[in-house]
Amino acid sequence: MTSAEPLVYYPAYCFHLSPTINRWCPLRATDIHGLESRPGFEGDNVFFSLNHPIRWVRVVGVVVAIDEFYGRRVFTVDDSTGECIECCLDIPKPANSRHEDGAGGAAVSTAPAPDVHPDIDVGMVVEVKGSTKLFRNQKQVKIQKLERIKSTNQEVQFWNKIRDFRRDVLSRPWILEKKEVRRCKKQHTADVEAEEKKARKKQIGHGPKDTVQSGRTRTKRAETTSDVVKGEPSAKSRAGRSHTEGQYDALGL
Repeated sequence: MTSAEPLVYYPAYCFHLSPTINRWCPLRATDIHGLESRPGFEGDNVFFSLNHPIRWVRVVGVVVAIDEFYGRRVFTVDDSTGECIECCLDIPKPANSRHEDGAGGAAVSTAPAPDVHPDIDVGMVVEVKGSTKLFRNQKQVKIQKLERIKSTNQEVQFWNKIRDFRRDVLSRPWILEKKEVRRCKKQHTADVEAEEKKARKKQIGHGPKDTVQSGRTRTKRAETTSDVVKGEPSAKSRAGRSHTEGQYDALGL
């Protein structure tokens, strides 16, 4: 593929062949903000560098702010590339407990939730691994793993990984042979048909049960009618029994 040729964005059923989709991609904050979205992939939180699909990223930088919200904490990370990236962490919500107060009434108290990553503070260098997402049209990273970088050597190693990843993977488009795309499509079609066949079998499997149940109901009604004829109960008894029998028959009991 030459630079003049348009990029080919492959369907999602080809993504398992991508060198990026199931990998922690080492990126700069400015790279994450530069990832592009494509129609049809918004709900999957998949973004693209050239035509490489990217879902999982890792970034290293200094924590310059920590903001607390209900149920989540946002770490703003600056990696000195000119842009910061917000990294969001879900945190446990405070638990409410009820107890009696001195006057005999019920009072509600809020127990503090356990702190998550209490060792991370502003000014520390951290490595964040997580998934990319959009929040109010801004890229964010949903944290899966957060840890401190304890030495400058670790930070330098990460920058080397970014350089190698850009040179070896992101610098050129992802290209698949047509026969590979056809094979992936064929497998995807077979998988979809197998799921549909399984769903149809499941629906058909419910039919005989309903038929057997209705047969049991008809048999029970016949037995009840026979008992009424043999016993010849009073008119009052017949009226009461027919009402309850109708209810239970409707429930299949």
